[in-house]
Amino acid sequence: MLSDICMALTMPGRYPEDSNIIDFVEIKMLALAEDYAASGRVDLAEAVWNALDNYMDGNIDIIFKKGDPYVTAIEIADISPSEKNE
Repeated sequence: MLSDICMALTMPGRYPEDSNIIDFVEIKMLALAEDYAASGRVDLAEAVWNALDNYMDGNIDIIFKKGDPYVTAIEIADISPSEKNE
């Protein structure tokens, strides 16, 4: 598990590789996926992995409430009326 967490810290994702930002969402989601898989809940483990993949690709955001992950949509900036007509 520790090797997976260390790998997550070096994986390209939401932040540039040269930044010193640690994305704890990645760490928490990896731990959750491993916990679910170890307890036999492969369906939940796969759902967490899928959410993590989408998070890393920048398609969704993940927030935590009382320790549980919630997927939120990425807000798309509104297009100004002049750009709509182009």
